[in-house]
Amino acid sequence: MPDSSKVWLNAGSTLKYPTAFTSNVREVEMSGEAYFEVHADKEHPFIVNTGDLKVTATGTAFNICSFAKAQEEVITLVTGKVAVSQENNIKHLLPGQQLNYQRASKSMEITDIDTYKYISWKDGILAFRDDPLKSIFNRLEQVYQVRFILKDTSINQFTYRATFKGETLDEILDYMGMSIPITFRTTETEKEGNDSINVRTIEVYKN
Repeated sequence: MPDSSKVWLNAGSTLKYPTAFTSNVREVEMSGEAYFEVHADKEHPFIVNTGDLKVTATGTAFNICSFAKAQEEVITLVTGKVAVSQENNIKHLLPGQQLNYQRASKSMEITDIDTYKYISWKDGILAFRDDPLKSIFNRLEQVYQVRFILKDTSINQFTYRATFKGETLDEILDYMGMSIPITFRTTETEKEGNDSINVRTIEVYKN
């Protein structure tokens, strides 16, 4: 970026920023998921606008997951400090903490977490640590631009632990089917949005 900050964008993500930062702040806009390593400059705060939230940092490493269709936004802090604001509500994060913002209720909750699984995607790694299947399918939807439909709500009771690097989506689904009593079936792709993008739909059945 113009100030030597580094940004990694995940699939289906966008970042808007000027060719040069000329004001007292370094301000950008993003949608989707991005990992930031912000060049230290206390005199010129680095601000990320996601639509609902404003994340302010100086010299910091953090991850923002803010997909337009998701019900939540998640900010994960690796190093440094950030301030997250939603209108007049401001929260401060410390390293190893994560803020979960629920769009419907406009509520923000901070928890202590292991940052690895939330930032490993930038190195081409998908890390799941006993996560519920619902959250895993949400993650796979974001990364592979597909849609999962659970045909049995009891599927949500299953959890899964694995690390993937370089596997295709079909390979990941094959591995999951070997250790969890579920079956996947792909249906016809559907047009989504004004861009007429083909979206692969995957139905999930309990065995």
